[in-house]
Amino acid sequence: MVSVFEKNINALREKNSNLASLLLTYIPDEVPKFVKENNSYNFIYKGKYLHNPKNPLMESAEIFAMAENSPVAIHFIFGIGLGYLFQIASAKSQGTVILYEPDLNILRMAFSLVDFSGDILKPNVFLTNDFEQGCEYIYQKSYTKNTPFLLTTNAYREFSGNNFDDLVSRLQQSVGRYSLDLKYTKEKFYPLIKSTIKNIPKLINEIPIGEFKDRFKGTTAVIASAGPTLDKNIEYIKKYRDNIILITVGTAMKALYANDITPDFLCIIESNDCSKQIAGLDLSGVHFITEPFSNSNLRKFKYKNTYSHISSNLPINNFWCDITGIKNSEYLSKGTVSYTALNVARILGCKKIILAGQDLAYIEGQCYSKESAYKDLECRYNEITKKWEIAAKDFEHFALSLGNYDDADMRNQKARERIQALNSALYYVKGIKGDMIPTESVYAAFIQPLSEFTQFYPDRIYINTSLVGAQIDGFINMPIEEALKETEKISDRTLHTDFKFNIPIVKEKLFKSKESLKPALMYTEELLKTAKNLKNDLERYKNVTQEILKGLKKLSVGYTALSYDFSSKNQLYDYITTAERIELDYEMKMMRDVNFESVENIVNKIYEYAQTSANKTKEITEDIEKVLGEF
Repeated sequence: MVSVFEKNINALREKNSNLASLLLTYIPDEVPKFVKENNSYNFIYKGKYLHNPKNPLMESAEIFAMAENSPVAIHFIFGIGLGYLFQIASAKSQGTVILYEPDLNILRMAFSLVDFSGDILKPNVFLTNDFEQGCEYIYQKSYTKNTPFLLTTNAYREFSGNNFDDLVSRLQQSVGRYSLDLKYTKEKFYPLIKSTIKNIPKLINEIPIGEFKDRFKGTTAVIASAGPTLDKNIEYIKKYRDNIILITVGTAMKALYANDITPDFLCIIESNDCSKQIAGLDLSGVHFITEPFSNSNLRKFKYKNTYSHISSNLPINNFWCDITGIKNSEYLSKGTVSYTALNVARILGCKKIILAGQDLAYIEGQCYSKESAYKDLECRYNEITKKWEIAAKDFEHFALSLGNYDDADMRNQKARERIQALNSALYYVKGIKGDMIPTESVYAAFIQPLSEFTQFYPDRIYINTSLVGAQIDGFINMPIEEALKETEKISDRTLHTDFKFNIPIVKEKLFKSKESLKPALMYTEELLKTAKNLKNDLERYKNVTQEILKGLKKLSVGYTALSYDFSSKNQLYDYITTAERIELDYEMKMMRDVNFESVENIVNKIYEYAQTSANKTKEITEDIEKVLGEF
């Protein structure tokens, strides 16, 4: 006879074979006590109940009832206990259920007492004892319109103590990173592929920075960011300027130039026009490092040289790699230009890499360095609302610093939207001193990637000179002068290479990419025609007839063939249409009933998808033809 434990393990093997193997060989070092009180079963572990002693089933039902439940909901359950909450979620969740139980003592005992095999085998249920794997499950199931819900019992929360707060913080940071990735995927693919194509006449003269691998091997690099503590450290950067490779981000440039400091390298990877960050500065002595897709206005300045950092984890860069033959595994990015600068320092061979102004938090009311592009922002405590908030000391000046908008109303609107977004994303992270300090979700999301970088490349010395900002594990917290005092002068800073792109090959592959869009456009216009006919039928019949259902099936098959089968074979078309596909997939997933309103909505959405995709495909085709004419 198969035991309960064996049934659970057999089911788990199909979902998480590593965890199943781990549980099979695991010997508990402390076994939870199984008790029956008040006609309910419970666990007592380390002297504490894991469920409400009075009515654990009702407690779990109430917890789940408070969470949103839709086809795109993600229910992240912390702690299995005896499985009350897990099994309720498994039975009722319309979305995804992720069980995270890090304590194998509890998990093994629960698997020995309760049959979870049916729950485990459900296609929307995932189990793990590893936090990072749990976050990966979230990422796989995420859309741009859903947020994971953390569900746990009061007993588990109290039992975990400070570890629970840490779990919440880590989960927030992970979800923040995933939200950025999804936002990038949905909003950026099309404009970035357009920008990349537009930049090609310039790109063919931009040497990949990897061609200078280990050029400054063994030296010290300082990465200057625009955090408030840059003001305190800038005198030491100036004092030891001859001894360091100085890499800066765009927002810190004006602070450096105000102190007569010219960096070796400037990194900007923005797709938006942020050229005001560096406007009016003499950049003739600065090497500019940027992404293939970055805003074309950034390439209009006179730099010493311009180099490419072709991030491998940004799918859009695959297009440039494919038509040039460049290998970009060397290039890493995580959404923050500071990470790009960190990777540049590593590529160049710098042994000691020092962060200056990388506070990732609001320090002493300041959001940015006093000389930075965004110096007008401040973080202050509102005595009326009893909350921290972001505001502009000089709103007009802040609005001007955001971008090149000639229209004052548009400029002010963008500034208000930026401040509103900052306030809606304001929360707290662990500081270097151990306290919780205010920051925004984007900055908080950057902390873990910077920390992980030190684990990927442990052969370097990483130093953070903020001392009052966010704690970045893997970096030594040290005053900047102490970090720089033993450095030596770098006499030769020249960069030389014979690298050149094969222009005929680039032209040939670019032409083939253009030609590959012809069948895509044909299929898209055919889908548009089918959707239009079905729209007319719906308008005529005002009801979901058998003919309408047949037409809907044909439309769905056509959409699937185009949006998945064809897209998987044509990378360029996939980039052009990804945003519309994500939006439409969400709508189709949320469709619950087949009635006139829901069918009409989906038909309209597919029509919009086809129409927009056709227009964008034509635009990209014209862009490529224009670039080919410029060669």
